[in-house]
Formats: sequence, structure tokens, C-alpha cells
Amino acid sequence: MSTTHAANARAVVESLSYRDTPLDRTPARDDAVLAAYKHLITHRSLSRLALVGNVYPMRDAGLGAGEWYDALIVPLLADLPGVSPPGPGTALWRYEPASIS
Repeated sequence: MSTTHAANARAVVESLSYRDTPLDRTPARDDAVLAAYKHLITHRSLSRLALVGNVYPMRDAGLGAGEWYDALIVPLLADLPGVSPPGPGTALWRYEPASIS
């Protein structure tokens, strides 16, 4: 991920509303969402297990693994550009960047 793209990703994460999560915003929670987003961008598709196993240990944001995923990652990651959350028939998060015309 380029420095410009990383800075843009941070700005997008910092602009998220926490209205769909019971958690208060903290810098550590923004960092956790940003880390999950960058990991998804890098791998293009990820399961819950991959996110929790690879991102949570380094960016726990002071939360237990279940709360980290369900209350922080699920509502906020889904609001980021290019992200398709798991839905019926799939257990994978997907990153599909918008094509530039």
C-alpha cells in the first residue's frame, strides 16, 4: 500500500461514525479498524478467523476477541470503501476497489 493510499485510508477510518457500534471512539480502536482494512486490501478476501487471528493480536484496542470483531470490526469495516461484508452464502469479507474510468 502506498504512503498516499495509507494516509487516505487513515482519513477515511477517522471519518467513520461510531453510531452503529456500542463502543466509544478511541485512537486504538481507529488503529484496529485501519489495520483490519489494510489487511483486507492486501489479501482481497478474509474470513472472521483470518481477521481475528492476524489483526487482533497486534491491535486489540483493549477488547476481547469477540467484542473486537462483533462490536468494532463488523459495523465499521463494512462502512469502508470497496468493502463487501460477509452475507448469505459467504463467510468472507471482500475488498473490491472501484474501477477508475
